[in-house]
Amino acid sequence: VPPGWSYDHDMELARFLYDYSMKDRGNCTKDYIRGVEVSSEMDDCSAAHLTDNQTTTWESNGPQGQHWVRLNMKKGTIVKKLWLVLDGQSHSYIPRRVAVYGGELDRLYHLRTVLISENSYREVCILRDMKTHLPVLEIRILECREHGQNVRLQGIKIKSSWEWDLILNADIFQPSRLVRYPLLEGVDNDVLYRRAVLIQRFVQLMDSVLHYLISPCEYSSGSFNALR
Repeated sequence: VPPGWSYDHDMELARFLYDYSMKDRGNCTKDYIRGVEVSSEMDDCSAAHLTDNQTTTWESNGPQGQHWVRLNMKKGTIVKKLWLVLDGQSHSYIPRRVAVYGGELDRLYHLRTVLISENSYREVCILRDMKTHLPVLEIRILECREHGQNVRLQGIKIKSSWEWDLILNADIFQPSRLVRYPLLEGVDNDVLYRRAVLIQRFVQLMDSVLHYLISPCEYSSGSFNALR
């Protein structure tokens, strides 16, 4: 530990790293997704329509109950909210019950099953408040309204934060960037760099074991308070 360094210094350095990592992050669905795959699609109703922010739609073309949308997420994205944008004009094409799975492609686990209200005609939140990055999210359409065979979606929307994935170097600790962090002002750049590397390594290690400590399906404020 550097001479004169305290827990408050670590907290301020962590805030600096977070603020620095959040600069120039994207704010639309395409910024978080590497690619979209679907179980099937009709001509002119392709998977690309799910993220084009237009009034176009994706429509499946396959057996009832076997439709899915797979989102390959960019590294570091942590989903805070995931919405389906419904095509309210086609009642029997609207999903009634969906399940969301996440994780590595060969080890997807169940996150949530949602029964979509009959009063929902536009946007429906089907997942929220994930705590870690999930490389793949898969939305499985279990049932459509009125026993419809195929599903039609106008889009997918995502609100996400990012894990820290900084390429650290001493140059990011310029005095002009530290004016809002008084405890860090005057500290040698190399000291800040070495301490930042330590914090980042701790975050990565903590993320790698967190799912063993708390199951993703049991996240709650109570369980996190116990962990803390």
